[in-house]
Amino acid sequence: MTDLIEKSPVHGTAVAVNGQGFLIMGPSGSGKSGLALQMIALGADLVADDQVLLTHRAGQVWMSSPAPLHGMIEARGIGLLRQPAVQAARLSRVVDLSAEPETRMPHPRSVHVMGSRIDLLKGRNIPNLASILLLLGRDGPVDGR
Repeated sequence: MTDLIEKSPVHGTAVAVNGQGFLIMGPSGSGKSGLALQMIALGADLVADDQVLLTHRAGQVWMSSPAPLHGMIEARGIGLLRQPAVQAARLSRVVDLSAEPETRMPHPRSVHVMGSRIDLLKGRNIPNLASILLLLGRDGPVDGR
């Protein structure tokens, strides 16, 4: 994944927890939709699957779904599922499923998305990632990241 995201739409999946939006990115087959399905089962809201529209408004980046894909998510090996979805969510964090954290307690990282600096979480091979992201969305991290 690049440290700069300036185009829209992006290939990824987006969910929201308590108004905080998570953009899940990674190569095809990395588990973007699967992670989103786990998060939705735990209480997250679907924003978009496969393609995520990004718009910059009032200093914030917002995520939404292209109209033909709204309310749809892929379940690998099953097909497309209908799922209630929110219209838009403010992007709070990018989750990169192509990269593992360098250490057990990594330093804060960020990525520039449409001119805004957004927290980046390297999520490959992280046990219980769906639950961790739900907790981050509900309460935020202890260290203020």
